[in-house]
Amino acid sequence: MKKSLLVLFLGIVISQFSLVGSSFSGQDPNDPIGPDSVFLRSTGFLVPQPPGIGKIAIPVYFRNDSSFIALQVPLTWTGPATIDSFSFFGSRINYLFNKNVTIDNPNKKVLVTANVGAQQTIPEGRGMLVKFYFSTTDTGTLTIDTVANSLLPQEHLLFTKGGSITYTPQFLKGEFRLGSEQDPNDPTLPDSVSFYPNNAYYPLPSGPAKFYAHIRIANDDSVGALILPLIWSGPVAYDSVTFRESIFPTLQYRTVNPDLGASKVLIGAIPVSEPPIPPNQGLFASLCFTLTSNTGLVVVDSTFFVPINHLIFTTTEPEGFKPQFVVGDFPVLQYWPGDVNFDGKVDVLDIVYFINYLYIDGPPPPHLITADVNGPDRIIDILDVVYIISYLYQYGATPLPGDPW
Repeated sequence: MKKSLLVLFLGIVISQFSLVGSSFSGQDPNDPIGPDSVFLRSTGFLVPQPPGIGKIAIPVYFRNDSSFIALQVPLTWTGPATIDSFSFFGSRINYLFNKNVTIDNPNKKVLVTANVGAQQTIPEGRGMLVKFYFSTTDTGTLTIDTVANSLLPQEHLLFTKGGSITYTPQFLKGEFRLGSEQDPNDPTLPDSVSFYPNNAYYPLPSGPAKFYAHIRIANDDSVGALILPLIWSGPVAYDSVTFRESIFPTLQYRTVNPDLGASKVLIGAIPVSEPPIPPNQGLFASLCFTLTSNTGLVVVDSTFFVPINHLIFTTTEPEGFKPQFVVGDFPVLQYWPGDVNFDGKVDVLDIVYFINYLYIDGPPPPHLITADVNGPDRIIDILDVVYIISYLYQYGATPLPGDPW
């Protein structure tokens, strides 16, 4: 009877879904095509109850439909959190030398500035500006907003175009629910859903570029069903979902329901004739995409489905709870197959680097996929070294793209 209820519950969830969107207004008065903006994506996080300390990562995004040369983004926050650090990895302005973040935890303020100087302008586009890493001290709501009505020039939200033309872009604040929700019958470490790898790789000169967003789950108690409603954005086209190498290979009732028009997919799994899903952690499923550009940021997030507005694990009772969810951010990184030291070219230095790594305890390649050149076998060994030597000095075949899995 309980399993029948779980099957019915999962069927209802998968049969209906809808998307909730956001829109912006306001714009550069000299470029009224669409709204330039700085924004955050509101979501929720699972954090420990006091006195435990939680760790969360929150990206800030920006959009501009024409190039500009500088930005100034002053932010303030309220809620039980402090900023530990920040990162520009995956940022649209990561290439700039002149960028800075000033953190003022006592006053809960942070200032992000950037100027192109002699470098190329910040091109039109949309993506991440910076990612902040917070420590949380309690549950509640963390709100991140821009500084309003300040008399200080450094606390004005500004984009700057050529000719020292400045304007204030639209701003959408972020509200982040900090909850301690967890399996009520197993109140230990939070069960979770997260993603890997760190990047989406695009082999030069022209692809092809397959990308797998691997979904990692962790559950430290038996689970009666897994329901994952996901939405993606960025320079990708959806291909499929695969359960290849899943930690639950014997589950028979696994379902995938994509909505390509809304860039969403609902993934569900439930043991019907099998025992409940046992405690485990590792790869659950993988989203398969084709990259449509060699730059940009791919994002996979949870989304809204009727009648469930977030992902859910059910216990065997069944009683649902929300696992911790870590958004998947995948900067698209272009590379030359065989560029083992990742300096933008394939030459003898890559051979030396490769041999040092394999035989002299040298550092690993910055991105292992660049070293898998003799076919997509996911094995990095002397055969790959020989392949590069043959290419450089014996008119051998061009190094092949590595296995994107």
